[in-house]
Amino acid sequence: MTTVIAEIPFEVAYKAPSATLGDIGHKIGQLARTPDGSLWRLCKAGAAISNPLLGVGCYSQPVDCTPSATAAGETELIVTDASCAKDDYADGTIIIGAAAASRRFYHIKSNTKSDATYTTLTLYHPLLVAVPGTEWATITPCRFRDVRPLSAAAGYMSVVCMPLQTVTSAYYFWGKVRGPVFGVVSSTVPGAAGNDRQIVFQGTDGALIMADEAWNAGNSQQHAGWLIPRTGGDYGGGDQDFMLQLE
Repeated sequence: MTTVIAEIPFEVAYKAPSATLGDIGHKIGQLARTPDGSLWRLCKAGAAISNPLLGVGCYSQPVDCTPSATAAGETELIVTDASCAKDDYADGTIIIGAAAASRRFYHIKSNTKSDATYTTLTLYHPLLVAVPGTEWATITPCRFRDVRPLSAAAGYMSVVCMPLQTVTSAYYFWGKVRGPVFGVVSSTVPGAAGNDRQIVFQGTDGALIMADEAWNAGNSQQHAGWLIPRTGGDYGGGDQDFMLQLE
């Protein structure tokens, strides 16, 4: 498993994205902290990221599968999958069990390349209860393995990080998940009124929008964080520094 929190200097967090994971020295999804206390996740771009000040989303989807009968205590589990590549599901999760008595949540360490019918998952922790061959299971891949700009054409996504630099498709980079950042405002500039402090991500492109503007429109937008600068009157008028709170 990746270490809980790696301590990294600012120059590592802002290092240019790399085509080789080994250049960065951590696994995808690694959680890291810079000296100011900000948190970052190591991500892989599934498409080019051209605007670094927009939130980018998780492109991966859950995968329904059927597990083979497996005894309690085992850490390997064969499930149906006709096309996955090796480690497509590494550091993802799997929920198993149609019956409440056998329903459990597990963390995936790795998986084999599909043989066109099955893949074998290796779990970080052993099965707590036996899995009959009639159960169902759903795999959720690691949310940092394929991050992309938000686009309705690509399917609705939830923001998982702020890239803070442009990223070439298939490159690895540190994406910020908590701490002070600067974002792009989509509509009314947040902070115009006394109670305008909370902001959310606009779901179509990852830009910022006031929380009350989103809610009054009957939407349920994803929480982004809160404004840092003092605003109102002669102050502000375009301030977009905010405290990111994705994790």
